[in-house]
Amino acid sequence: MQYSLLIWGLSLIIGFPLLTIILGEIKDYLQKQDNPLELFVNNLQKFVLPPFVVLLILQQLLNLQGIALKVLETILWVATIYTTLSLLKAVLISEDKQYSWQLIVPNLFFQVARAATVLGIGAYILGGIWLIDLSQIVAALGVGSIVVALALQDTLSNLVSGFLLLLENPFRQGDWLKVQDVEGQVIEMNWRAVRLQTVEGNVVIIPNGALGKEKITNYNLPNPARGIWLEVGFSYDDPPNKVKKIIRKVLMETKGADIDRGFKIVSTGTFDDFFINYRIMFMAASYIAAYKARNDFRTRLYYAAKRHNLTLPFPISHIYHASLNEDDLEYSPQKIAEYLQSLPYFKVVEAETIEQLALDAEIEHYGINEQIIQQGELVPGLYIIQQGSAVLTLQDPQGNQHTVAQTSPGDFFGEAVLMSGKPSAVSVSAAEDLLVIRLEAEAIANLLAELPRFAKQIDELIDGRRKTIRRLRGQEQTAAENAASQGNFNSGNLLQQFKS
Repeated sequence: MQYSLLIWGLSLIIGFPLLTIILGEIKDYLQKQDNPLELFVNNLQKFVLPPFVVLLILQQLLNLQGIALKVLETILWVATIYTTLSLLKAVLISEDKQYSWQLIVPNLFFQVARAATVLGIGAYILGGIWLIDLSQIVAALGVGSIVVALALQDTLSNLVSGFLLLLENPFRQGDWLKVQDVEGQVIEMNWRAVRLQTVEGNVVIIPNGALGKEKITNYNLPNPARGIWLEVGFSYDDPPNKVKKIIRKVLMETKGADIDRGFKIVSTGTFDDFFINYRIMFMAASYIAAYKARNDFRTRLYYAAKRHNLTLPFPISHIYHASLNEDDLEYSPQKIAEYLQSLPYFKVVEAETIEQLALDAEIEHYGINEQIIQQGELVPGLYIIQQGSAVLTLQDPQGNQHTVAQTSPGDFFGEAVLMSGKPSAVSVSAAEDLLVIRLEAEAIANLLAELPRFAKQIDELIDGRRKTIRRLRGQEQTAAENAASQGNFNSGNLLQQFKS
């Protein structure tokens, strides 16, 4: 007996300080790592270990019994409840987990686990330590449960429906749902209701009982991609094949559209009273991306329709007034010629030559962020900005985007067209709504060949861009390479490049 007490005494004398030190070191390490288990280890060291050691001393060494021992044992189990709850909080989470050992569960399951812990250990304290007959309490609760159930009928319905929804798992936190006429993102699920936040920022609370009776559309299943159906009308004067070709091109450039994830449909729909109705369907990466993609597609389609002279009709009567004076038209060749003559680098060009350029010129509209020229592709003409601004960017071999120049009214871009067969060294996109005059490549080439002074002015104007491009590429070109690839325009070989 004395030997056994000696073993217990030595174990407690050595073990308690050793466990305290070990738990302290573990707590400091977890604290440095910002690990959520740090609170659990701290509670284990401060609240569970001391009463456990004191209880062993009283039971094993001093062999004490009585009310004091029961109180101490109760304190130990209460500390165990508190410590276990901190462990559940670290392991069971409702948001994105940081560690592989964490479990993502709905908030309702977390609350149930906490309640089960408290009730289970509480039952042991009452029945195992204080020897209270719990069967009588359960019987009393059984008699009163009928009255409670009738009083809390809706509450119990929500609770049961919440459990059934969580077991079936038709949605989870973060999903976008449609319930009746409400669309929103799940931000919280508890024992009573589900909270949805709409795109307007409003929070809609739907009781679980009502939710279980409704049809639920989950926009995140089977994946977050969402199909978008749109309808747009064009005039009967616009050939359907031309219209569908332009729609497909706009669709490929639409921001937010996920062409690779899903399919796209562009079809001739119905023949209505005032227009031909076209149906468009494409995929977006997510519910929110669908809003952005729909807006971007419609905006781009408007500018594309203006560039290609398509008509977006509306059901009203039109009265057309014919004008015998063509110069009154907003974008007539005369107006274009007048604008070109106002530019400094066209001062050396005769008026008749400018008027001939204006006859073949095209007016094009672009919306903000629309791409006009793609790096590495051929350029259809020389663009002169009349309204708005554009940005010239270059993508380096690492995929990083660099700004080469910012243009404004009177500036031009697309100088790669002056070098036969050479693709554009930069990409150009509209920094704001843009109106440009596009001059045909051959007409500009002939002008450069006939007027060396004009060619020299153009060359000087783009010299800064060439230097910026060389710097961004990290290349040092020789004078011969510069003349060949960057376009030192001279009347002796430029026209010959176009003819070849």
